Amino acid sequence: MTYRAVLFDLDGTLVDSVADIAEALNELLVSEGRDPYPLAAVKRMVGEGVVRLMEKAFKETTGAAERAERFMDIYTPRSTRLTVPVEGAFAALDHFKDRGIPLAICTNKPDDAAREVLEGLGLLPYFREVIGGTSGLPRKPDPAILIEAARRLGAEPAQTLMVGDSLPDVAAARAAGMAVVVVDSGYGEIEARDLGADSILETLAALPGHRSSATA
Repeated sequence: MTYRAVLFDLDGTLVDSVADIAEALNELLVSEGRDPYPLAAVKRMVGEGVVRLMEKAFKETTGAAERAERFMDIYTPRSTRLTVPVEGAFAALDHFKDRGIPLAICTNKPDDAAREVLEGLGLLPYFREVIGGTSGLPRKPDPAILIEAARRLGAEPAQTLMVGDSLPDVAAARAAGMAVVVVDSGYGEIEARDLGADSILETLAALPGHRSSATA
């Protein structure tokens, strides 16, 4: 299959960001007299957007939107302090760049926060589009941001590959009519092998060798 565009999720797929997310979340929890979570537990909560993260962490829906704003105030200034690109990120992106295949980020993270992380890690120049959770479009698993990203990149959904790591990525890609591969990052509540993706990558470093990703 020849793909004309490739879309990437951000947290857990392209960057390992859980340490910064966990520090900000636990600071918020402690400020309300709640117990902090270990890193592994936070890793399982990430992927469905900030409001949903608040609902999971506090185990209630009341006040989630207000907590999400407070969380972002804590998180944004430190969003690249401990966050790093995942193994093979630059090699994978260079692979597509060298072949002239346009790329986009499709994330449930707020748009500005996503761009800040990408810019801080030197990843932003690779992406023609960044569409996130504050774009005005429904968040994943709704397929809207994937379909819009493909449109902006000049590709039909059937010509587009989605690269993610959790259920919202796979569900959105399936609903959009796109092929999808996942990185086994440990983010999200469901094991990579149970997500129903077309392929599973041990690390993003394996993406350039993926049989469907090497053509232009």
